[in-house]
Amino acid sequence: MIFIKSLFLLLLQYLAFTYGQTNLGHHNPPHHSLISDKAALLAFKKTITLDPNSTLANWDEAVDVCNFTRVTCNKQHHRVVLLQLNGTELVGLLSPFISNLTGLRRLLLVDNHLFGSIPPEFSSLRHLRHLRLEGNNLRGSIPDSLALLSQLKLLHIKRNNISGTLPPTLFSNCTLLENIDFSENFLTGIIPDEIGNCPSLWSVNLYNNQFTGQLPLSLTNASLINLDVEYNHFSGALPSEFVRKQPDLGILHLSYNWMESHDGNTNLDPFFTALRNCTFLEELELAGMGLGGQLPISVGRLPVSLLVINLQENQIFGSIPPNLGKLSKLISSCIALRTLNLSDNSLERHLPESMGELRNLEVLDVSRNNLYGMIPVSLSKIQTLAYLNLSFNNFEGMIPTGGIFDSVTNMSFLENRRLCRTVCSRVAGFPICRRKRPWLHSHVKLAIFVMGIFISVFLSTICCVIGFRQVRGETVELLKWETLLQICCVDLLDTSHQDLSPEVKKMKEVAIGELIELGILCTQESSSTRPTMLDAADDLDRLKRYLAGDTTATFASSLGISSSTFDDD
Repeated sequence: MIFIKSLFLLLLQYLAFTYGQTNLGHHNPPHHSLISDKAALLAFKKTITLDPNSTLANWDEAVDVCNFTRVTCNKQHHRVVLLQLNGTELVGLLSPFISNLTGLRRLLLVDNHLFGSIPPEFSSLRHLRHLRLEGNNLRGSIPDSLALLSQLKLLHIKRNNISGTLPPTLFSNCTLLENIDFSENFLTGIIPDEIGNCPSLWSVNLYNNQFTGQLPLSLTNASLINLDVEYNHFSGALPSEFVRKQPDLGILHLSYNWMESHDGNTNLDPFFTALRNCTFLEELELAGMGLGGQLPISVGRLPVSLLVINLQENQIFGSIPPNLGKLSKLISSCIALRTLNLSDNSLERHLPESMGELRNLEVLDVSRNNLYGMIPVSLSKIQTLAYLNLSFNNFEGMIPTGGIFDSVTNMSFLENRRLCRTVCSRVAGFPICRRKRPWLHSHVKLAIFVMGIFISVFLSTICCVIGFRQVRGETVELLKWETLLQICCVDLLDTSHQDLSPEVKKMKEVAIGELIELGILCTQESSSTRPTMLDAADDLDRLKRYLAGDTTATFASSLGISSSTFDDD
């Protein structure tokens, strides 16, 4: 019994001691880890030479570290897990003392003026998941030691002065990476094949660097939604195999690299065919690479989700037919399309009228091509269209009115010398269109010409009748003269052709001359110099054959003598 009581008292003493230690640790001295975190932050503050917004004003020994501005501790108040100093405009050295915040999950130092290099000591931040250093003045290379951050999911160092190559070990060990952004630096070399070891990678931004080589095929192991590698020196054929295996790809920016289309820069079809599998594609940018080939039929099968298509500054040639041909399905299906840029290529023929079906289009640029014909009136029906550039083509006719055409200036139509405008158009620098009256001009000229021929034929026939009656005193039957007149006039009075070629005009002139000469000969007083009825009929028959195309025919009138005598009946 005494033993049991003693055991019970010992248990009560142990519980009391434990409770007291717990209260002492929570309310009195801070946890040892928080002490080291506070020391690390105060050491970092000492390296800051300018704090224009007084962001670090309460970083002081007298203040609980968990109450420091822009500092967050975990729920147990044992460790600093977040340091967020984005946009505070701090000036100073990126201190390696931050590496003592070994419980840190997120380190965000975006848009400051921190200088120096990325401290290799950051490898001590083993629990770090997000590291954002973009928008500073950091130099040097990406330290290999960052590969020890095996929990890292997001790594952004864009808009710095980082140089060197990408460490392959970064992707070998940091296999949980989801989002990387190394844009706007001076990085060189190739993208390591090890990048394929990051299956959760969905966003890769490497634009504005000096990378070379080809996009590694190992990237197909990732599930990319965004790939932006513009303004580098990547080469090789367009990555058809890569895009074929990226069904979730939403943004693809490859512009201003050294890539080319397939088959020696002549065939765009394999790449656009592969893009058919990217059913969520919203932005496609392939500008400034000198891509060659025609726009293939497969362009018409691009996803309906497309918002932006930039194909400017290439060597794409061929036509956009009136029914849109190879682009018809693109235009009819991409109802969400907002930007279409085909400028600085070698596209030919007409701009399709069905462009007006792009009801959400905001930007249309087809400048510096070889397009011609009328400007589609349907463009005036696109209420969202805010930018239009048709300059440096060969468009002709009247500039439409309404919609976008009521707000644009002549800058939208530069070097289209055959364009004209309406009287009330606001587009300056172009002449006012004149109303064409082709029917009046052509028919008046034709009527005058035919009337002249008719009068000549009529006078020649009358002359011949008078001459024959004076010599023989005989009456010619009316039927014979009607036949003679029909032979003479059947071709000269033909008004079925409104436009006369120079050759036809010449034949008409020769015919009129022969008729006039025949009429003059018919009025001769001497029967020896006057042609007989048969001669005149024969000459008119030759004239008819001449007008029909027999240029070897000769005329008795041109000989100036009668070819036979008129026998008595």
